[in-house]
Amino acid sequence: MNNHNHKAYKDSKKTVLVTGAASGIGKAVAIRFAEKGWNVICHYHSSKEKALQLKKIIEHMGVKCHLLKADLLSKRQIISLHNKLEKFHIDSLVNNAGTYTINKHFKELAIEDITNTFMVNTFAPIMLTASIFMRMKERRFGRIVNISSIAAKYGGSSYSLHYGCSKRALEGLTKTLAREGAAYNVLVNTVRPGVIDTEFHKKFPKDMSKRIALIPLKKMGTPDDVADMVYHLGSDMNRFITNEIITIAGGE
Repeated sequence: MNNHNHKAYKDSKKTVLVTGAASGIGKAVAIRFAEKGWNVICHYHSSKEKALQLKKIIEHMGVKCHLLKADLLSKRQIISLHNKLEKFHIDSLVNNAGTYTINKHFKELAIEDITNTFMVNTFAPIMLTASIFMRMKERRFGRIVNISSIAAKYGGSSYSLHYGCSKRALEGLTKTLAREGAAYNVLVNTVRPGVIDTEFHKKFPKDMSKRIALIPLKKMGTPDDVADMVYHLGSDMNRFITNEIITIAGGE
């Protein structure tokens, strides 16, 4: 660690912020960055136990881990999180937190169902990303990865219209910031996971064997499959990819 003659990678640590880091894809991404020597800021909402376990795993790798709790449905908590982040030097941002709380046909959707989905999946990332992006621009280094969904590619089903639309809007954030950041070495990309083996699917029991049969590779992806790509795009390994949408969905 105190290897000063040649600047060891672990000494020149960069910091990544991962939203929705307590489980699934967010957890795998946070761990992947920590393994590579990055300090990690983990945002979580309700899973305090899982967040504390994650902190232990990450600190065990010899890097720092900060936990920040915020309900991204609450304007007040989004602003409070935004203010807390001002004091951190953030080199990479992974907008992973997302919600798909209501499984309703679009004709049944109440305006609150739509605004709640957009609040977490779109409005919060736009708010949090704007000032982080400006600081990255000043320092002439930054990586941003927005985690969208295959629902944005196909429009999702008539029961996930609000979710698919909110993710399409998040992809719009990628496009604008990628163009704005290009001259300043701030690279911004979208990752669209397909069917990934996480708790997410257990909330909405559907016939998973039928769903998996539609995937050309005939299997679900793992959070690690997504984390590998997110690390590549979101770290200094990425020097020339920006404004891209990369789908990790077994060929779908």
